[in-house]
Amino acid sequence: MTPLGRFLRGATHPRGFQAGGVACGVKRSGRPDLSILLSKRPASAAGVFTTNLVKAAPVLLGEELLRRDPSGMRGILTVSGVANAMTGAEGIQDNRTLLESAERCFDVPAGSLLPACTGVIGPRLPLAAVLAGLEPLRTSTNAGRDGVRRAAHAILTTDTRAKETATSGRLADGTRVRFGGMAKGSGMIAPKLGPLHATTLGFLTTDARVRPAALSRLLASGVDRTFNMVSVDGDTSTNDTVYLLANGAAGGAYADDDPAFAALLNSSLESLARQVAKDGEGATKLLTVTVRGARTVADARSAARAVVGSTLVKAAVFGADPNVGRIACALGYSGAEMDPDRIDVALRSGRHAVPLIVGGRPAAGLDNGGGKRVRELLLRLEEVPLEIALHRGRAAATAWGCDLSYSYVQINAAYHT
Repeated sequence: MTPLGRFLRGATHPRGFQAGGVACGVKRSGRPDLSILLSKRPASAAGVFTTNLVKAAPVLLGEELLRRDPSGMRGILTVSGVANAMTGAEGIQDNRTLLESAERCFDVPAGSLLPACTGVIGPRLPLAAVLAGLEPLRTSTNAGRDGVRRAAHAILTTDTRAKETATSGRLADGTRVRFGGMAKGSGMIAPKLGPLHATTLGFLTTDARVRPAALSRLLASGVDRTFNMVSVDGDTSTNDTVYLLANGAAGGAYADDDPAFAALLNSSLESLARQVAKDGEGATKLLTVTVRGARTVADARSAARAVVGSTLVKAAVFGADPNVGRIACALGYSGAEMDPDRIDVALRSGRHAVPLIVGGRPAAGLDNGGGKRVRELLLRLEEVPLEIALHRGRAAATAWGCDLSYSYVQINAAYHT
């Protein structure tokens, strides 16, 4: 497995993919807001979507398209600035009209483009402006760094930076395959994604050969341990979507049951999930919570998500406050099976682990000199890694989030206006 530099071709790193992005006037800022990720050949596709009962039009349409034929997809078309949620049948028709026009513009088969939207909930798509942007989008689309850079920026809303990944490795039969991807997400992030049931969007590409059913299974499993373990503010969006396209351009055997393929996919998903957490609205620190010694994987995930999602823990991290009771409190209401008197928590700093909780009690000295040391660490660290041991079994899980700063309130108080 070879992680590649951020200046390489991201989602177009795998063979046979192109990308582009333009500004068509959806965003009042004038920033890019229409993008495409395109495969030159038919691709197997899989998607996982929000479990929020209020689903945006592109989510409903994406589910429909993947149910109909996930084997001949050609790309993903994204509009940012408007979520196209709470728009009823008219919103679905708007997205359908946009996709049909894009398919003609890019000369790909009907029903082969998947939709995604992100932005303000309520307004309908400014269809005339978006349709007018299709031809400029077509001419901007290419397989180089310029095209994918434009696409990665065009899917953003309140994000402060683009989120991309690229990696490569060999499968069991020796075939060298590539993975790439892009994501957006800064606020309204506590994804609860499941197969076929601002917003988290993730678009993954690979040139491996994988059948649609296996692709769906592998994506769902990978998302469950990565994107579903991210929390910025506890809100599950109406538009959360992760797509995976596999166009088979690398050749070789089908990778349906190849552990090497699953490892490459999970690595790519984790890279994007960490970047989403790190760029949470107003964030100054990445919070990583690893739980070990849980009775079950479900318990480990519940405990990790509870700590990383706790408003009080997030505020303590921002304020460099060594208030370990907040961590214990979150573990206690997580629903995970545990003995409160056997909980251990440490703050990792390089090769050293600084105890915070030992045997269910604050670590010795935390109320004087030890507390000062922890505070100094919290002030200095850009990533705050908490390690939790429950001593109930062998299961483990990691969750990612960020601190809660004053800027989060400022960004969201003015988001609509």
